[in-house]
Amino acid sequence: MEKKEDYGLVIFKAGTPLKAKRRGLFFFAVLSLIVLCQACYWAFANSVAPIILGMPFGMFTVVALIILEFITLLAMYLTEPEKGDAK
Repeated sequence: MEKKEDYGLVIFKAGTPLKAKRRGLFFFAVLSLIVLCQACYWAFANSVAPIILGMPFGMFTVVALIILEFITLLAMYLTEPEKGDAK
């Protein structure tokens, strides 16, 4: 018998509960959007005029997106189940 090899991209392990899949996809979408905003921040924050917390608006936008990304990663970490949990 010939063994069939499966090739492809595996996003979730077999047997992953639907709740964990939804949580993973949600955080992936949110973090992807934040990273996209960081890459293209100049499209919406290309002015120096408003000085916020002593920083030009463009720099403040970058700092705010980094803080938002950190908070999102922290929320993702805190909602992950522990290794010993079966569910």
